[in-house]
Amino acid sequence: MSMTAALATFAAFGIQTAAVPTKILSTQSEGFGQPAGLDVTNWMDQAFTHWQQISDLNISSAVVGYVGDSKTCRQLGNQLANLKLKRVLIDPVMGDRGKMYAGFDNDYLDSIKQLVKFATVITPNVTELGLLSHVTVTEHSDDAQLIKAIRACKLTATIIVTGIKRDGAIGSCFLSDGKLIWISSPLIPGHFYGTGDLFAALLCGYLAFEMNFEAAVKRAVFGTYEAVVQTNQLPENERKYGLDLTKTLYNVARFTLGQNREEV
Repeated sequence: MSMTAALATFAAFGIQTAAVPTKILSTQSEGFGQPAGLDVTNWMDQAFTHWQQISDLNISSAVVGYVGDSKTCRQLGNQLANLKLKRVLIDPVMGDRGKMYAGFDNDYLDSIKQLVKFATVITPNVTELGLLSHVTVTEHSDDAQLIKAIRACKLTATIIVTGIKRDGAIGSCFLSDGKLIWISSPLIPGHFYGTGDLFAALLCGYLAFEMNFEAAVKRAVFGTYEAVVQTNQLPENERKYGLDLTKTLYNVARFTLGQNREEV
């Protein structure tokens, strides 16, 4: 679900994408029981080696989402260290709703902490921010608590925290000149799978067009909200299949027309 949403989003931006599945699952990791998994670590090394041999393949940015195990985190870190990328956006997917996902442990957390050091932007939800910072925060934390957690991560990357709820709205926040900037959309009750994946892809897409950072975050928040609105019209048992991206991608494609392109 993560990669299919990202690839569709980048296609709407007109961005050519080199896809690296870190693990192939028969379904997403929630809602369908234990998925069948395929390890692709050997293929990943071969793919990166092949790309390095292609003289006119110029990759300028990277987006990293769900990884799945510590070995692959280290493998990606080694590859990112060798690449000279303008932008590396990492969504440190490892937990939600106050706890780490089943199957992850402190070793995986340590691996993610090392991986995000290669990022220029990271997009943790509030649970992941707490794990990275060891500061207790919730989706209702105030500015002071969130600022403390963001600074405790001690990263050079810009940290955008997703899933913050206030005054009947939900949104994302980041530090700018020592102040917390919060950008929100109306809160639609329920759990919607893949919102973090979509937000990260949208944000990277808009940043690829050299858009002002705050403006890019606003568009990513609104595009995610549009997908949730569409998905909310479906029966609840169908939401586990992922977000309805039709309206979001339509608006991305409209934006893209006439804009300059960048390869990711």
